[in-house]
Amino acid sequence: MLHASSQPPCWAVIFSAPASPADLTGRMLRLASLQAGYLGADSVQDDSGKAFTRCYWDNVDAIAAWRMHAEQLLSRVGSREDALQFALQIDRISPPADVGSGMKK
Repeated sequence: MLHASSQPPCWAVIFSAPASPADLTGRMLRLASLQAGYLGADSVQDDSGKAFTRCYWDNVDAIAAWRMHAEQLLSRVGSREDALQFALQIDRISPPADVGSGMKK
């Protein structure tokens, strides 16, 4: 979960990993928690056991460093098929816009 003291702007990395090898998502999250710039995470699993995880970061350089380590982990413990199933999306979380001030009554 996003750390309570974290305020936008920040970055969210959404990734999914195959259900096997066992606990790959957990290992990737442990890597993230050791990386400077990591703010927190939340995760869900579908019926097949595939995990979808959202990690929060304070800068894109930290994401790049984590991604390099995560891809190395995947290449060590996973198969070529696992690498093809790994998906990653990066989004910027911005402060809420003040939409009320521009609206007509």
